Amino acid sequence: MEGWCCMKLRRWGAGLLIGSYLLLLSWGIVGHALKIPSAGNTLGYFVVWDMFCGWQAFDNRTHFIAEDSAGNYYRVREPWGAFQPFGHVDRVNYDVSNNLAPRHIRNVLTHTDHPPIDRVYVVQEIWPKQFNVPDRLWSSYFHEPKDQQSYFNLRAICAADGTLIESNPDWYVAQGLKSIADNPRLRTQAQGASPFYNTFFNPRMAVETNSSFSSSDGGLSN
Repeated sequence: MEGWCCMKLRRWGAGLLIGSYLLLLSWGIVGHALKIPSAGNTLGYFVVWDMFCGWQAFDNRTHFIAEDSAGNYYRVREPWGAFQPFGHVDRVNYDVSNNLAPRHIRNVLTHTDHPPIDRVYVVQEIWPKQFNVPDRLWSSYFHEPKDQQSYFNLRAICAADGTLIESNPDWYVAQGLKSIADNPRLRTQAQGASPFYNTFFNPRMAVETNSSFSSSDGGLSN
């Protein structure tokens, strides 16, 4: 009798575990399809159908260059050591959307002694990932000199307190825009094409945005 009860409890436990897992996974897939912000916390990543998407063939690093009133330039880095969650790459390089750059600038400049800073340039450095391989592997697979060439893109300009002054697209988006702008055929097709359906469209926000424009000032408002 005791063995039969234990077996029944095991079956109920296994069924409950499998059912809970499938229910949670279904919630993640539906939430991802409906653009529900399920990725706002760490646990949300395990139930969102988003496995290793967006891998690039290029590696990137973010550099912070400060300029003072005398025209001197300084590299903005933490004197206490950068946080490196994985390997030897600093945490700030994982911020591909550049959302934490103002906070990083404010944190470093607030806790360090330096001349008065006018602005900070956020520069994105890009290079092909194949140059990350060691020299011995490079000589085995690539029959050419290892001549790494980096591309630099001005990502943003911030004030000394981290306030955003100017924001530019990242290198990947900029290359896509330039490829369309430099091609007359693509420009013509883009002008005559229908816009895509944006699932992030917010009608209430669009109404508020349109209400801030007026015809008397040419569509511009302060």
